[in-house]
Amino acid sequence: MKVESESLSKEEISKIRDAVKNRQPVDFYCYTLSLEQKQRFQEILNVFLDACNEADLFNCLSYCLFELLDNASKANAKRIFFQEQHLNINDSKDYSNGMKNFRDNLSDNTEHYKNELASGKLQVHLQLSADDVICVSVSNNTKITTEEYNRIQTKIQKTRAYKDVSDAFTDIDQTEGSGLGLITIVIMLKKLGLDTNCLNFSTSDDETIASIIIPKENLVDLSEVDDLDEL
Repeated sequence: MKVESESLSKEEISKIRDAVKNRQPVDFYCYTLSLEQKQRFQEILNVFLDACNEADLFNCLSYCLFELLDNASKANAKRIFFQEQHLNINDSKDYSNGMKNFRDNLSDNTEHYKNELASGKLQVHLQLSADDVICVSVSNNTKITTEEYNRIQTKIQKTRAYKDVSDAFTDIDQTEGSGLGLITIVIMLKKLGLDTNCLNFSTSDDETIASIIIPKENLVDLSEVDDLDEL
């Protein structure tokens, strides 16, 4: 289903609940990721977790969802930027040169990228499913580069040793942004009793997928986790 209005209809809410009941995935997508659209994705997650009887996970997973949605949208915008600058995103030298200006260019030309993302049919796609595990997957229909994948994996591996976000400041990589969003996701999952393997990245020729996979039996009692909001 395409994300258009901010509030879910009764029909959409019913579809989400029926999907959970029947152990089927539910899918939503958009081309441009406005604040209103992110809030609607958040509402979708809220209905989904309530139907799973896992409403206590909302605060944690809504943060994680926002970060993954932003990353997917920026990845699509990055492809447009590199194409317009006549840079090869798969070439390490071009990639390094392009990333020096990408973030400022994206911030200064928001409306331009909004139009280009829609016209180019570059999607951000959310899939939620609940069976023996709860799975939150965010994908964009572009392929991740080796450079991007290696940076992500490096951050995840370093996070194994972190107890909280303050431990990460000395390792921040400013080339791709601070990286604190991804680091915070991993630390949140660890505080829920999950390991770093619960955050997965995969790719094909036309899609990159970031998934949070939560085995229900591995979750800690959230009443015992009193410092998630302090991350």
